[in-house]
Amino acid sequence: MIVNPYHACTCQRMGNTHALCQGQLTLGEQGKRLHLSLKQGEQALAIVLDRCVMQDNLPKCDGLYLWKSHNRSTAVLIELKGAGDIPKAFAQLGYVRHQRPEYQTLVAYWRSTSALPVQQKAVIVTNGLLSKPELERLERQHNIRVSALLHCEHTTPTPDLRPYL
Repeated sequence: MIVNPYHACTCQRMGNTHALCQGQLTLGEQGKRLHLSLKQGEQALAIVLDRCVMQDNLPKCDGLYLWKSHNRSTAVLIELKGAGDIPKAFAQLGYVRHQRPEYQTLVAYWRSTSALPVQQKAVIVTNGLLSKPELERLERQHNIRVSALLHCEHTTPTPDLRPYL
């Protein structure tokens, strides 16, 4: 699939030029990784937002998964974050979701590829922990619901995004 004008920011099976792309459907940096496994009949893209789609100094998150099956379509913003920076991850995700026209362009593109409405979600991959009250406070503060706060370190298996679609 071609995502104009951001085709160069899409992770490929081979020949990726972005360090964040660790395979066609795997994003990762500094020991935080996330993979999306597909079932038959599904389609997906992993897109690098930070320093590719979005190259300015405004807040941005790391990546975006666009996924669809025969009856659902989803856009999932991804932030890979160290333990001490979890509040910043909420700010970045909220800003991208509500303020970045590039994100809106990508969601509109995904919507145009099928007749299905696009669900919008957000996921943080971190090696830190967050209490439920703090999670709820940050979601309210930044007007974004985080579908999952996934744990990942160098020594742990790469989480799969599939259960959170």
